[in-house]
Amino acid sequence: MRRVDRTLLLASAAYAVAVTLLSWPLVTTASTSVVDPVRLGQRGAPWVRADLDLLIWILAWTSHAIVTRPLSLFQANIFYPAPDTLAASEHLIGLTPIATPLFLLTDNAVLTYNVTLLVVIWLAATCTFALARAWSGSAAAAFVAGAAFAFAPHVVGAWLRLHESAVALFPLVMLLAWRAARAPRRATLAALFVVTLLQVLAGMYVAYELLALVAAFAPALVVEARRSGRSPLPVLATLGLAFLAIVPVGIPYLRLRAVGTLPPFEEALGLVAQNSIGLRYALQFVGEDLTWPVVALALVGLVWPSRTQLVERLGLLLVALVGVVLSAGLAVPLVPGTSLPSPYEILMRVVPGFASLRAPSRFLVLPLLAVSVLAALGLARIVALAGAQVWGRRALHALFLAGGVALVAVRMPEEPLPFARIELEGPQMRAHRWLRDEGTPGPVLRLPVYNALLDIRELRRTGLDMIGSTLHWYPLLNGYSGYPPPGARLLMTLAQRLPDPRALDELCRLVDVRWIVLHLPQLPEQEEEVWQERAPDLGLTFVARVANDAIFRVDRECGVDPRLAHPARGAPTETFGGVPLAPLDPRDRRGTLILDDAPEELLANSHHWFWLDVTNEGTATWPGLSPAENDTVALQARWREASSGRLLRVEEPVPLARDLSPGETMRAQVDALAPVPGEYVLELGLVQRGRGWFADEGGSGILRLPVRVRPVPQPAKARHADHDGERDDEDDASAR
Repeated sequence: MRRVDRTLLLASAAYAVAVTLLSWPLVTTASTSVVDPVRLGQRGAPWVRADLDLLIWILAWTSHAIVTRPLSLFQANIFYPAPDTLAASEHLIGLTPIATPLFLLTDNAVLTYNVTLLVVIWLAATCTFALARAWSGSAAAAFVAGAAFAFAPHVVGAWLRLHESAVALFPLVMLLAWRAARAPRRATLAALFVVTLLQVLAGMYVAYELLALVAAFAPALVVEARRSGRSPLPVLATLGLAFLAIVPVGIPYLRLRAVGTLPPFEEALGLVAQNSIGLRYALQFVGEDLTWPVVALALVGLVWPSRTQLVERLGLLLVALVGVVLSAGLAVPLVPGTSLPSPYEILMRVVPGFASLRAPSRFLVLPLLAVSVLAALGLARIVALAGAQVWGRRALHALFLAGGVALVAVRMPEEPLPFARIELEGPQMRAHRWLRDEGTPGPVLRLPVYNALLDIRELRRTGLDMIGSTLHWYPLLNGYSGYPPPGARLLMTLAQRLPDPRALDELCRLVDVRWIVLHLPQLPEQEEEVWQERAPDLGLTFVARVANDAIFRVDRECGVDPRLAHPARGAPTETFGGVPLAPLDPRDRRGTLILDDAPEELLANSHHWFWLDVTNEGTATWPGLSPAENDTVALQARWREASSGRLLRVEEPVPLARDLSPGETMRAQVDALAPVPGEYVLELGLVQRGRGWFADEGGSGILRLPVRVRPVPQPAKARHADHDGERDDEDDASAR
């Protein structure tokens, strides 16, 4: 074995040990647990956990579909019957060489996710080592670079965010492109194409991150090719050819934008503005992620170059600058002191698909990589001070290796990582195992449903059901993603009203549901008995009680409305019931609301559903049975300060999900999140979406409820809980 291979092998082994230690004890529970963002204290922990469940499902679906149904890869099994549901988030296709063999061998989505994440971080360190060693000539310096980049918090992502960590091949793309620029051999160009292709396909976000990196690095490639007496066209053409893969992968995303699933440009611009961190914080994050000593070494490498490495440093500097500017988002104008837009906004307007990248800080990966490699070059220059003294070089190399170990040590968690259990063979998943073993393929509806962003309990259950669906791959009406399809809210609103016969009629008219699974611990008392009594009249058959789940088969005729399965571009003009989607006349904005058991007190930050009887007292039918956001009638909640009447917060509207005729009464729901402690007026009212509240436009249909919001009582002693979204089913049963 050659010395260079032995050095790489030793570095890779050291990084494997570091990954194991930093993630401990993840490697011991990889098949049944995930890192718990709640107990880890992550900001926005419930949604971080929801994203984690989503990523586990995405990786399993992609690994499954790439082999069994590659032509239908984006027609994933959530949000049935909506199309292109994989494109509602990342796709992770480029990770299938790692994930697919694992999933096909184990059928374990949790194990597949955890192992893939660990391998990706290990690859990031190893590839960075290879790049830094090739440019610095020092394995010890390269070891520091690999540890600095791969174990930076923005890359590791607290072992939770694979879609952000999937940048392992960035340094290898740079290294192969550099070699191809100097000597465009076929083998080098072929390797560059494959590596770039896999990295492009790792996700839409990382594809654009890589595009920014290559664009910033391209001038250095051109200069180096010219210095070597070569044409830069082969290396640039190879990179461009690999990036063409984004075209077919991007088509489903463009289709979703056309039908309104992805936000329009102005809304996307607002989301990016909210997430823009500015130049100061971008630089601060780079320093804190890499540690300031690494940044200092990078400055040494930048300002004290060797004569043979000027172009490499230029390339790294451009990569770092582009990454910092883009990660700052809209806060950095193209020309300071002018009204010109930022580079990020220009790219949003010019580059197809770039407007969907709502978190500019993801581009921090570019300066993290560039600064890490520059630090290795700085260390190599320090080694040059030792001159011909072998003992001096060896002492410095030992010091550098110790520095790499120290980088790992300072990132070690003070305590072992906390975990949440997701046991595919445990009680949580018994209903899904029953469907796999005893059921027949068909769409599944799980109740209760997730139908509000702040309904954390149902959000967690939905994430678990998505993971559970990897056991059978039946279509799910339920789902969670960053951009749910427009029809999802309509279907979930109807599903939430079951076993109401009218709601089931409307649901069955829109989608051919085959199975209804009730998770009993999250339903009201006696709900199972109500379902059992009504089942024959509803066309349902009770087939099994599995742990704390009751499973019903839908035996009535149901069908899929093509307007849900194949939504048309542009805004619809009428509801599924044929009612025009148009502004209501003032005399038709009249209704009454009746609420039983109006609350007098609520706990701060608690989420609540309110059920009302709604009567249309106008002269025209209210449009409701449509996924359209404009002109449909909905219920909405808003909070006012009791003393001043000042409007504090407006909640998201909940559609009526029914065309309501004059004089007709229906049962409908609306949700609200209690604010901080204080005295408030909670208003529940009818709205025509895009047109305003009935009561604000001269109509009626509003309830004003005085509510006292109390602080959440602090327990005398913290009780240990296994944060797997809910307790084991046995505990749930006792909680009822």
